[in-house]
Amino acid sequence: MKPRELSTEECTKLLSNGRYGRLALSMSDSPYVIPMSYVFSQGKIYLHSRDRGKKFEFVSKNPRICFEVDRVEKDRWSSVLVFGKASLSSDLEAKKRMFDAFTGKGMQGHGGKQFQREDLEKMPLIIWEIEIEEITGREGLW
Repeated sequence: MKPRELSTEECTKLLSNGRYGRLALSMSDSPYVIPMSYVFSQGKIYLHSRDRGKKFEFVSKNPRICFEVDRVEKDRWSSVLVFGKASLSSDLEAKKRMFDAFTGKGMQGHGGKQFQREDLEKMPLIIWEIEIEEITGREGLW
């Protein structure tokens, strides 16, 4: 089977069902790709990180991102690419949006740790909200 284009609805379904993807960033002439847990909610992709490190340095200089999610089942594969812009925030409202999105999907903290909303105020988190500008996807057989 020749690879076929996924509809926007099929792309959205793959994003909604995924938990891990690859975040692609660039700065000057240097690309950088890192796997990250995420949640797709209300048309946005939510990520979280600390306020330091290579990905933070890259996105601070260039908020344009690409995010990739894929699924492989036996002899069939599908992949979605999202192009957009990342907005970073450490305020409590952004943390609450991310927390609600993650817990709404039944996801927990690292190592399965359960967090309460009150814990958010103390957490040194940067919330990434990715506005989707373009979404494409394909699927095929091996």
